[in-house]
Amino acid sequence: MALVPVSEDAKTKRYYKYYEQGVASPTPEQLAMVDASKGTVEECLEIEDRNKVLEPETLYPERLGFYPTKDGGLLVAGNIPMPDCTADMLYWWFAWHGLEAFRYAIWDPEDHYGLELNEEGRRRALDPSIPMEEKTWGATHTVQESIGGPPDEIVIMFQNPADMGMDTSLIGKEGCEFIVCANALLGPMKMPVVMLEVAKKIDGVMTFQARFWVGYHIIDGKPQCLVPVWKVIPEQECEMIAKGLLAHNIKEFTNLNKVLPKVYAEEKDNW
Repeated sequence: MALVPVSEDAKTKRYYKYYEQGVASPTPEQLAMVDASKGTVEECLEIEDRNKVLEPETLYPERLGFYPTKDGGLLVAGNIPMPDCTADMLYWWFAWHGLEAFRYAIWDPEDHYGLELNEEGRRRALDPSIPMEEKTWGATHTVQESIGGPPDEIVIMFQNPADMGMDTSLIGKEGCEFIVCANALLGPMKMPVVMLEVAKKIDGVMTFQARFWVGYHIIDGKPQCLVPVWKVIPEQECEMIAKGLLAHNIKEFTNLNKVLPKVYAEEKDNW
């Protein structure tokens, strides 16, 4: 695939080499699961049970894939091994990359076209008094990215996990070494999505768990199904959205596992 267009100024960045090297390939097993990935309502992790993701040595649901919810919504669940990364690296990355669109491009040079950050997000990222794990709270990333077709706009509104109804007593423990969560708006339809991303060790290997509840937002700490997607969108289109999200999630975090340790070592003090 072609690389996303970038400005001439990008070539002066120390991390331009990570753009030039392209994207690390997901395993054939991961790609095969995207094509055979639909589960059942009974297997689904309902959004009301989202804190189960924070339990040690667990994957809810266990299988990478997508699932209809009891409300007619859609859960997309990715489990991506990231053995070369740590929670410190991930917290730093989520704060650092939002400050410049080209930093977003090196994450996935084939699909990440652009990023804009709101002023509150910029202020918090650059404030040395704010702990790294809290820097994204209140940040809004408006990104242009491809999830299988032409680039779409996605608005990602990161929040304090407590405001998203997460059990903060479990954060920083064995079952949740890293967490970010957000309400998002996907594509021209501005489809509501709840994004929960957690990293923890499974059988000794750091594993990135992404859970996207499509059709939902968390409002005042409680989940609401705003769009029962399976009821209002043709099934074929629902599956296309799910497979696009899943394939992109595998691709971008497989590549991040490759580049992040090096970028962190070189740039962690350069904001």
